[in-house]
Amino acid sequence: MSDSDPSSPALKEIFNEARYRSLAKELRTIFPAFDAKRFLALTLADLDTRSLLQRMRRTSEALRETLPPRFPAALKILRQLAPRIQHSFTSIVPPDFVALYGQDHYELSLEALKFFTPFGSAEFAIRTFLKSDLKRTLAVMETWATDENEHVRRLASEGSRPRLPWSFRLDAIIRNPDLTAPILSRLINDPSLYVRKSVANHLNDISKDHPDWLIAWLRAQDLSHPHARWIAKRAVRTLVKRGHPEALALIGATGHAEIKVNHFTVAPRRVELYQVAFKRIITSPKGLRTGGFFYAPDQAVSFWDNQAITAVVEAGPQCRRSAAYPGRFDASCGLVTP
Repeated sequence: MSDSDPSSPALKEIFNEARYRSLAKELRTIFPAFDAKRFLALTLADLDTRSLLQRMRRTSEALRETLPPRFPAALKILRQLAPRIQHSFTSIVPPDFVALYGQDHYELSLEALKFFTPFGSAEFAIRTFLKSDLKRTLAVMETWATDENEHVRRLASEGSRPRLPWSFRLDAIIRNPDLTAPILSRLINDPSLYVRKSVANHLNDISKDHPDWLIAWLRAQDLSHPHARWIAKRAVRTLVKRGHPEALALIGATGHAEIKVNHFTVAPRRVELYQVAFKRIITSPKGLRTGGFFYAPDQAVSFWDNQAITAVVEAGPQCRRSAAYPGRFDASCGLVTP
């Protein structure tokens, strides 16, 4: 899922009148007794006043009113509906239905979430079960981490993130990151980029509360594997922004860069703060590892792996300090020519 604002007018139109009429039509095809008229009355009433997530929840509630009252019977219909929805976010409705009404059918519900997640991620729905039965649900999710389907493996990581955007926090996991470590260990070398992004985000969540735990855990992994190394670099991104020494060392930004300043001039000699034009020629005989950066006062210069480089860095009076990263200058203020 994106971190975009779920109240965005464009996003909430995912659930519009046309979408609801399409859902009603599909449900009538699967379940001829489906009360499409009541479903549309429930979902379309006050539609304009609802946000995206409110519309999604209202859809689940309307299904509760119009599908068979017994959860297993309703779930059987939704399992047939999911492949026919053909829209990833709308497909989150069946998992949401399970989260709302499947708590008394634990095993059936978790198997359903595993089935639904390739159509529309069950990352939000699974958190309801984590909240009500953490140990049992984590044990199931650990088995998902070795599933052949990348969507199921991603669900194991994404659904158990301590601080998943758009969802409530999992306080027990925030307090104790060891709880999800078995899942992450199984995914550290995952071949799927989709899964690796989730693992990196999960670990980055952990870094906000347990930076030392994260560094120690990453050091215990085999970072010679390219997939594990990819995850590690992205997992420490928050710590790198904070200048955390061990996180910087983990990605290879350690010691003194072998950079020589061959020439440096400033004009004019007397200037106002930040109003300066300067030119510098720098040479790196070894280069820096990819992912390492040399932060010049005016520019962040990235070097290629093991490649000697000479760069000219110039900036004029338009140079301003970066609002996003105090202490640095906006990258647009300089010109770098290798």
